[in-house]
Amino acid sequence: MNAKHFHKNFAPLLLSLGLVLSGQSQAGILTIDNFSHAQTVFDDGSSASSTSDTVSTLTGTDLSNASRTFLAQASGTASANITEIVSGGNQLIISNEGRSTGDASILWNFDPLDLTAHGNGILLEVLAIDLGVNVEMVANGSSSSGIKTFTSNNNYLVSFSDFTNPAVFANLHSFRLNFTGPAKWDGQFRLLTTTTPVPVPAAFGLMGSALLGFIAVSRKKRIS
Repeated sequence: MNAKHFHKNFAPLLLSLGLVLSGQSQAGILTIDNFSHAQTVFDDGSSASSTSDTVSTLTGTDLSNASRTFLAQASGTASANITEIVSGGNQLIISNEGRSTGDASILWNFDPLDLTAHGNGILLEVLAIDLGVNVEMVANGSSSSGIKTFTSNNNYLVSFSDFTNPAVFANLHSFRLNFTGPAKWDGQFRLLTTTTPVPVPAAFGLMGSALLGFIAVSRKKRIS
């Protein structure tokens, strides 16, 4: 088999192996919410308390017997500012109008499960977010990820080990996202799932190095 023929057949094989390994690394992912279930709540700042709305039987989730509650609280003068949370069409949209620096929370309650069987972190896929927005994840009402600030328009990944009590993920029954931000802040999100960040397997990395080396040698031979 000449070098040209070997390269032609080996490269697709390497790509196929990479796809298989990638698929294996994503096995067991659990969808907390794909935001397909329509729900809306808004608060106009007319009272000191937040406005809430609860969906008692949530769809678009792998959780059992899940409910979802939206809590919105606008800041500033009554009826002059609005904080709104909207879900539907596989998007979660949080918006603030006027000069509101409103708070927005999403709470899921569900049958207890061992989330560690599905990954070692929580991934929030971000479509768009204003810089300076803060987010906190809270598991079982007490274990906090701490407050993080968005400094770029990137997905938000938090490892279980970053929470104050990672042990709760072995028997998780509630999960909450808390958002705060500057005036008129907005955010759009697509998916909330478990995840397991897996580095490229060593063997696969070696195969890639071998292929690159082979290509370099074959090119050198053709030049000479």
